[in-house]
Amino acid sequence: MARQVISRDFTVMGNFRSEDCPVMRNFRLTIEYDGSDFHGWQVQPDMRTVQGEILRALSELSHGPVKLVGAGRTDAGVHAAGQVASAGLETDLALDVVKRALNAKLPRDIWVRHAEEAHARFNARFDARSRTYRYVFIRRRTALWRKYFYYVDGDLDLRAMRVELSKLIGEKDFTSFTSAADVCMSKRCRVIGAEITDSGPLLSLTVQADHFLYHMMRVIAGTILEAGRGVTLDMNGILEARERSMAGPMLPPYALYLMEVTY
Repeated sequence: MARQVISRDFTVMGNFRSEDCPVMRNFRLTIEYDGSDFHGWQVQPDMRTVQGEILRALSELSHGPVKLVGAGRTDAGVHAAGQVASAGLETDLALDVVKRALNAKLPRDIWVRHAEEAHARFNARFDARSRTYRYVFIRRRTALWRKYFYYVDGDLDLRAMRVELSKLIGEKDFTSFTSAADVCMSKRCRVIGAEITDSGPLLSLTVQADHFLYHMMRVIAGTILEAGRGVTLDMNGILEARERSMAGPMLPPYALYLMEVTY
């Protein structure tokens, strides 16, 4: 009987055969998923995760161990339109067959948009140059989209929101915008771009950075929303304080999307 074991380094041991196995190949996958029913990206014991589901599907296509690394470790409830993962597996299947077979085995809330072969050392996490996250507000009540957009009522001062958001651009210490659970030693991030897009009832806050701290984007969204509601902010003072209590509230995960990863 075939063995399947998920190890701590997020490798799945697939179906071993007695004959010679194909060589290990590395694939770059671009993935979208609805995070509503997942306990985040990263494999966790007895929890349904995006990484866990993809590992299980990949193991059915491989003659040996499978390794999967994601560019961003999205939290429970966070969605992705452009997550990137590097997947190493032993297979002689054609690239298009790998993609079709993988999508056929995945649940309906995960979809591999694009697959390509990558060089053997490609690592989706450590080779990434930037990630882009988007937080989406909706300014009218809705029964249909309440799990995907964050409802705000009343008028918002978009000019104030854009002014405060622009102050985050550059390399800065974002300690005030991260959870105390973040064990990363350096809290410095380089924000490459930040914008607010107004399109009908939807208002999108988009930030591109070299990397993001734990809960950082959700705290940025909560802080910028306060500016829109008339709260006077000292953004530079918030950054310099390096105290979580100085920034605004952390908004819920369901309106947050990982949009793109660049290399």
